[in-house]
Amino acid sequence: MDESNAADRRREERVVIDLWVEEHTDDALYFQRATNLSTGGLFLERTLPHAPGTMVEIDLRLPGDASPLRVQGEVVAAKTRELGMGLRFVGLTDTARARIADYLRNAPLRVVAKA
Repeated sequence: MDESNAADRRREERVVIDLWVEEHTDDALYFQRATNLSTGGLFLERTLPHAPGTMVEIDLRLPGDASPLRVQGEVVAAKTRELGMGLRFVGLTDTARARIADYLRNAPLRVVAKA
């Protein structure tokens, strides 16, 4: 990923979270801990990362939201961390984007990510 792509990726406000999500990859199911979220993606902490470009599905249950979101994500490189992986949402529906944005607007703690 070049520097301009990294800067573009980090323009979206990220919120610190502590949520368990279900990651679906091929025929496998993993329970992962998400530690930050934006309308562009999320970070799964303390997990062995898949190769960049790997596509996964995530079931995400936002606090205060009755039904889970199933979103598709692409693994992106996380050069600054030993364990964990960033996911960039792919093909996010308008409804899913709106639900995530609503949660982010009302989240108690906001962190503007730095490069």
